[in-house]
Amino acid sequence: MTTVNKFEFNNAVLKGINDRDKFLTGQIKSTQTEYTPDGNLRSRFIASRQVTIYDPALVARLRELLVSNSEIVVNCSGYMTTSVRENGNGAKPTFYDNNIITELEVRP
Repeated sequence: MTTVNKFEFNNAVLKGINDRDKFLTGQIKSTQTEYTPDGNLRSRFIASRQVTIYDPALVARLRELLVSNSEIVVNCSGYMTTSVRENGNGAKPTFYDNNIITELEVRP
C-alpha cells in the first residue's frame, strides 16, 4: 500500500518542544552516522522539520518525558499537509508545510 504525504524518521532527535495546551509542537532532527576516510566516526545532517503532535496519548507521554529531558530520541511517522495564509493587498499567499506525528516510539 502506498501512502501519499507520509514521512518517517528513525533514531531522530525530537527537541524544542512547546506545550500549546491541547497539542505539542517541536522540531525533529535527523542525522546519519558514518565513518570518514581516516576512520573517525562523524554525524552528518540529513533533515530538520517542524512537527505537531495532536494525539492525546502521545501528548501525555511526551509531557511525562519532558520533566527530565529537553531532547528525546525517537522513531516517528505521520503525514504532511499544507496550509495557506492570505497576505492581503495583492501580496502572494504564504504556504506552510505541517508535519503531523501520528506514531511515536521513544528510543532508549
